[in-house]
Amino acid sequence: MFSKTNKMGKGNENDTPGGSRNHIAQGTKIKGDISTEGDLRIDGELEGSVDCKGKLVVGNSGKIKGKVRCQNANLSGTIEGVMVVSDMIAMQATGVFSGEITYGKMAVEPGARIEGSLSISGKLKDISSGDVAAAKRASEKTA
Repeated sequence: MFSKTNKMGKGNENDTPGGSRNHIAQGTKIKGDISTEGDLRIDGELEGSVDCKGKLVVGNSGKIKGKVRCQNANLSGTIEGVMVVSDMIAMQATGVFSGEITYGKMAVEPGARIEGSLSISGKLKDISSGDVAAAKRASEKTA
């Protein structure tokens, strides 16, 4: 049974600005590309690319093989391929990632498996330009 606030799409903290939430259920297999302006949850299997402007959730039974681009991600299932997360990725204990990933921030629970290459977006330029040394000097002055 849904409450009135859920029927109207208001009052639910999981609502996206456009109200778009998509779900690929367990037992569903898709070969192709998915593009969405909202959030996406995958509990089934996808072979192809995902372009998600919101949050991507890959459930325990979810599997993606291909290229993934999203703003935020929560990985409890499996992703194999290339992934770009512009903001935050959270790897749950059951999560498995294999391939190349570029991200803004990452949280990893014990037990999560990551194989491949990781890179933090925008940080390599800051390190090479000497910003780290300047930040260290500034913190030493205040200590």
